[in-house]
Amino acid sequence: MNQTWLTLSGLTADFAGFILLLREWSLAFFHEASALEKRKREAWETSIRERHASVAPSEQRAHLDASSRIHNEMVQMSWNREHDATLRNRKHVFYTATVLIVIGYVLQFAGAVPPGLITGLP
Repeated sequence: MNQTWLTLSGLTADFAGFILLLREWSLAFFHEASALEKRKREAWETSIRERHASVAPSEQRAHLDASSRIHNEMVQMSWNREHDATLRNRKHVFYTATVLIVIGYVLQFAGAVPPGLITGLP
């Protein structure tokens, strides 16, 4: 009877680990989609700033170039903070899922071992 509970516990741990892996994959997918959208938006904003700078009087160009550079640096810093936070969260979820899957396998294996093999009785 104990082996049945070991197997059931192992299956539960495997299922929980798999669900956590699905969460990690969804985090990766949505992070990638968000990053792609941000890159597209940044490229569009850069083209607008370059267009404005090209038609601006020469005395304003230095200011526009400096403000464009500052804007790009701020966007990059924001992106780096968000990216780092997402990676930390994904790493945590991945390690937890891996541990649950390994524990689930060990429990299922223990539940599947024939009773006589463990005790040495026929």
